[in-house]
Amino acid sequence: MPSTWEWIGGGVVLYLLLLARSAWKQGEFKQFLWGLGIVMGLIGLIGGVIWTWIKLAGG
Repeated sequence: MPSTWEWIGGGVVLYLLLLARSAWKQGEFKQFLWGLGIVMGLIGLIGGVIWTWIKLAGG
């Protein structure tokens, strides 16, 4: 039986696939990929800042 996090991850992947399909059908797949890349970059940047903060604080 999948864990709660696996269900959430599966839901996110399914949602992104549906968004990608919709963008493809509307001819906006390139914009979708750019937007996805920007969001992933922002999440990575925020995660990196938090990780650095924790490490510098002695965590």
